[in-house]
Amino acid sequence: MRERFTMQLAAFVPAALFFYLGNPLEIAAILLPALCHELGHVLAILLLGMRIRRFRLELRGFCIEYYGGRGAFGQALAAAAGPLAGFAWAAGASLLGVRAQADWLCLSAGVSLLLSLFNLLPAMPLDGGRIVLALSCAMLGEQKGARLCEAVSLFTGTMLMAIGLWVMLRGMGAALLAASIWILLYQESGPVLAKRREMI
Repeated sequence: MRERFTMQLAAFVPAALFFYLGNPLEIAAILLPALCHELGHVLAILLLGMRIRRFRLELRGFCIEYYGGRGAFGQALAAAAGPLAGFAWAAGASLLGVRAQADWLCLSAGVSLLLSLFNLLPAMPLDGGRIVLALSCAMLGEQKGARLCEAVSLFTGTMLMAIGLWVMLRGMGAALLAASIWILLYQESGPVLAKRREMI
């Protein structure tokens, strides 16, 4: 029987450092949006009548493999559900944070908003890229759709790198540049990409 949860050894080191170096409220401010995001995916998958095969934690992030797909629309909806849940958490946490004067909740709202917007970029392995992959494969066929998604992902990653480099040179940090490098490192070729439609 296949394991329902697996974790890459390489993903353990940054996760351990995160918990060791962060303070509890900052950790909660980051983990709650991430949890809400993934729960949005899970809820959408189950409501669409699909089944979860396995959860994986790896350097590219937290991945959910599922089966029993409902076609391109179902796959796109399952991918979009994470950012939508993130927007909902951002709104709720912001409202509660202001009313309770809880800075960590306001921080969590900001993290959730940025996470959701970033995930909607049309580049694999982000949710926006998975939406593009599902719809392009449905309209153009697996091979052409995967090639189109690959091209869009590379273009998005390259543009993000150019913007990130400009931002860094302006003295505003290297986070965007690092994010673009991460996106470009995880690009895959068309045939492999086409097989990843049932993964979030």
